[in-house]
Amino acid sequence: MEENNKQDLKKLTFMQYFLVGGSVFAMHFGGSSMLWPMTWGKESGTRVFLAFSGVFITALFLVFIAYLSLIKSKRTILSMASQVSHKYSMIFGITVVLVLGPLFSIPRMSAAAWDALLQVFKFQPKNIIPALIFTVIYYLITYWFISEKGGILDKLSKILLPVLIVSVVAIIIKGIITPLGPQVNPVYEANPFAYGFKGGYATGDVLCALVFGGIIIDDLKYKGIGRKYLNKNTIIVCAIGIGLLTLTHFGHMIVGSHASTIGNLKYSALYSEVVLRLWGQVGGVVFNIALLFAALTTAVGLGAGTANLFCEVLENRVSYKKATAYILVMSAIISIIGLNSIVEIIGPLMDVVYPSAVVMILYYTIMPDLESKPKILAGYKTGTTTALVYGVLEGIVTYGNLLNFNVSWLENIILMIPGSSLNIGWVVVVIVASVIAMLLHRDKKVSTT
Repeated sequence: MEENNKQDLKKLTFMQYFLVGGSVFAMHFGGSSMLWPMTWGKESGTRVFLAFSGVFITALFLVFIAYLSLIKSKRTILSMASQVSHKYSMIFGITVVLVLGPLFSIPRMSAAAWDALLQVFKFQPKNIIPALIFTVIYYLITYWFISEKGGILDKLSKILLPVLIVSVVAIIIKGIITPLGPQVNPVYEANPFAYGFKGGYATGDVLCALVFGGIIIDDLKYKGIGRKYLNKNTIIVCAIGIGLLTLTHFGHMIVGSHASTIGNLKYSALYSEVVLRLWGQVGGVVFNIALLFAALTTAVGLGAGTANLFCEVLENRVSYKKATAYILVMSAIISIIGLNSIVEIIGPLMDVVYPSAVVMILYYTIMPDLESKPKILAGYKTGTTTALVYGVLEGIVTYGNLLNFNVSWLENIILMIPGSSLNIGWVVVVIVASVIAMLLHRDKKVSTT
């Protein structure tokens, strides 16, 4: 009887909402958010508020929409893709697993954590042995967090989240109370809103949300939220998580907007220097510890999320526990044998699948039961496929430039499409293709003979 009552919980306690929402925030924060907003603020200066409005749409609001699409449709990222075709869903799913998992994002997190550790202890190893030891320990800790589906977010909220919250609050409050210098004009000529819009779009957090969504839903079920109340509670914790992320993005951009006196530093180097000037050497050590925790938090989220997706791609022929082990072992190997070259080769694949992911979430947010509407479904299939083709063409340009092939003709064609300068040229193409598909669609007549 007690178990049945547990499964019928309508809502969490206030503290549980905050801790689960805080874990959502932490998983996104560690990927790139701890570093980029400070640079966006520094480069925007006096126009920081307008730049943030652009960032808000693509790096925050669109991420919440991604969660909303999962909640409203009661689907996973893979089942959304399967509405196009089984082959499409396999290609899309495997690409997302590889990019967000062992070949790019997870190894990048462990590399960032190792760099942070070197900074904390001012250690310069003479051989690879220390890095090997660290890598083994790092991935064993990650495996401990994610080896069991239930309670992943509890572990994050109790162990890693407090360090992040304290560090971030200290940096933002100190930076606002005692700004490092005056705000100056933006360093770029573009419209500040367009600058922020493009910068936020490039974070790739929409894909992360589509992977993290399964972890959040599993955690709420683990806590006893009944199926009837699952959607409402998921929306609440995701809103809390994105709300916290909004505050930290905005706070870091404000602090960064006063950092014009710090030369040409960007990203992690800029963040580290800002913290050193605000809090001194002790603050620098705290920052690097926080960076280590942030990297581990995101690795945990991505490891669990991609393991779930891996199981779904293989139709549960591999257990979740084995999937986590496979992904983390491969990530560890990649992080040791040559992360830099892997990042260059695999990284652009995120841009290839990103447009089609955005199309999927927009369709399923607006029309969660679109499979029951043949005309809309036809537009969805065509639009999603068109977005992927557009992403592939942009990928050809990226890889062509990387390999010194002459692809300027294709690049020039893409630049002729409205919005391409903001990385959203695919929007116009997708809208046109979707509308044409819906206009040409004819419902199949059912024979009455």
